[in-house]
This record gives sequence, structure tokens and C-alpha cells, in this order.
Amino acid sequence: MSEREDMDAAELAMRKFLKQLGVTGHQQVAAALAKAVADGSLSAGDTVSVTARIDIPALGFSHDLSGNLIAPK
Repeated sequence: MSEREDMDAAELAMRKFLKQLGVTGHQQVAAALAKAVADGSLSAGDTVSVTARIDIPALGFSHDLSGNLIAPK
């Protein structure tokens, strides 16, 4: 039995959501940073702070993540 077959529907849904969050979030943030460098708002190598939030209103749940990103060359 493969790992995927062994997972229940809740785990599959969680993994699908987190994968979508990671992939689309990465694409959108990378594009925004590249645009900012291209238009001169940022210089390559500049550090910018970032905050992300996950909200699940039905559970009264909210989780914030903060960090720093570096503008690409």
C-alpha cells in the first residue's frame, strides 16, 4: 500500500491545501519581488519583512508567520 493510499481524506485535504498555499504563495511573492526590483522600488539584495496569516473562521483559528525575504538579482 502506498503512502497516499494509507492517508485518510482529512490528511489528503490538508496536504493539498498546504501544497497549494506554498506553490501559489511562492509564485506570487517571487513575482512581486521581481517587479519591485524591475521598477526600482527595491534593489537586488534588499531585505523586506513579510507576514502571512492563515485564518479558519469556522474554528476561530488564526496563525501568523513573519520573516524576511531578500529581493532577487
